[in-house]
Amino acid sequence: MRKQVAQGASRAVRSAIGFGADKLASSDRLMGLVYDLSNETHFAGLSEHEEMLSDSVRVNAYHQGIHQMVSPGDVVLDLGTGTGLLAFMASKAGASKVYAVEHSDFIDVARELADHNGIANIEFVQANSREFTPPEKVDVLLHEQMGDELFNENMLENLLDLRYRVLKPGGQILPAKFRLFVEPVSFCEAMRVRRFWNIELPDGLDLSGAERSMVAARFDRGRSEQLWVRPGSVESTVGDPEPVLEFDLHTLGSVEDFPQSHVIERVAASDAIVDGYCVWFEADFDDHTSLSTSPLAPVTSWGNRLFRLDREITAGEKLRCHLHFEQLVDASTWTIEQL
Repeated sequence: MRKQVAQGASRAVRSAIGFGADKLASSDRLMGLVYDLSNETHFAGLSEHEEMLSDSVRVNAYHQGIHQMVSPGDVVLDLGTGTGLLAFMASKAGASKVYAVEHSDFIDVARELADHNGIANIEFVQANSREFTPPEKVDVLLHEQMGDELFNENMLENLLDLRYRVLKPGGQILPAKFRLFVEPVSFCEAMRVRRFWNIELPDGLDLSGAERSMVAARFDRGRSEQLWVRPGSVESTVGDPEPVLEFDLHTLGSVEDFPQSHVIERVAASDAIVDGYCVWFEADFDDHTSLSTSPLAPVTSWGNRLFRLDREITAGEKLRCHLHFEQLVDASTWTIEQL
């Protein structure tokens, strides 16, 4: 009897957890709360910040953008200040007041570094940005809320909330203009990892029989259809890249403005192996300063997710797929289906 009760309780717990997980995965707002909590711990150590601080592409783009867009006397809010670097740059650019908002205890490091550098016009605020309202409206909302796939650090929810509540009319968000790419790419031969049955081996050995093998299928369940692109592995895109999403945070209404489904269509410029669809983004600070995480651009601290394909195409052949965003903030839920 006790065993049956225990089994029943176990089933009830599993059912409740499963129900909760389904509800969580179906809601961008709930997923956003999860990412808020995750970010609080993910960027809470020195090592997590070392890579970003050592990324000269990132640091230089922000330095140029901030000194171009922040004017003497401006009031600035730095969202997710981390080490305080962007707040320090805003102060050096002439801001009269900077609110450096950070919800983790790492803000203590930023506060100490400000003292060490003799920067006195920064007010450090340990809070979730949605729970903080400065006493005056701000001229510039400064942030680095871009995840590897752009949206996965709650950028939209956080910045749209601040835009509505604390930004002056005509104020600036830095950066504000973004383009998201999901492009078919071809790897350098030395970096290519082909599917089991497409691998070419010496001595005429042939693995193609595994493609429809029931035996091989038993061992195929653990293979990932998404992987991270190693720096230097992408040789070219297939056709000319076009953003699947392009927006300006000054004018974007809400997250719901983005369609969930897109058709990507590219024409191959030459014979190629399409290794998969690679994700990257571009951010514009002003007319002269931009940042790209493309695998063909200078390497940054952002990674590139790849949706595997491994398909051979010929010059002039059209490649078409359907891209679906199940949860915009979680790229592991995005799907790509060939058409």
